[in-house]
Amino acid sequence: MSPSFTISAPPSTDIWRKPPSTSRFNAPTHNLLPSTVPLQSFHSARITLEADWTTRYDQGGLLLHLTNQAGLTDRWVKTGIEFYQDKVFLSTVATLTYSDWSITPPSSNSHTRNKTTIEVRREVDELGSSLWVYELIIGNDGEVVDRQPLREVTWFFAEEDGWEINVSAMAARPAELESVLGEEVLLVKFESAEVAVRT
Repeated sequence: MSPSFTISAPPSTDIWRKPPSTSRFNAPTHNLLPSTVPLQSFHSARITLEADWTTRYDQGGLLLHLTNQAGLTDRWVKTGIEFYQDKVFLSTVATLTYSDWSITPPSSNSHTRNKTTIEVRREVDELGSSLWVYELIIGNDGEVVDRQPLREVTWFFAEEDGWEINVSAMAARPAELESVLGEEVLLVKFESAEVAVRT
């Protein structure tokens, strides 16, 4: 388990690819593994995060970044908290060619309005492997008492050969400086980070 740490995200930072021409990958990150590993070895990751979310699109969470030495376009999934319409949402962005985005309100059993625990994990059913994203409900004893499903990313393990994964925490403040409410820099605090890989 990783010790607690904080990521500082200045304005105009994001991880987002939208047609026809937007491609941004300048958000600060904190690696949760010492290096990339083969995608075949990845099993799961989880993290707890919180911040004083004030500005539209403020965000923090897990980033699973896929790269391929054959030169194919990189892919990623990022998931955690995102501030939108003056509310905290649980957000997942999946980027194969371009990014798509889903949001859902936090569970009524979440830690607080500003804090959550997110888990991503490889799951196999009769149709094959997928990446599942969950909000974890943590009891007073620190144990997981429930998993609320947020998203299934069906393509994530579809082409594993040649792909490597980097697992990190990330934070971003996409707003321009003049649109920021409150402090200029977003500070996101992370704790209880875990990554499981198969050797």
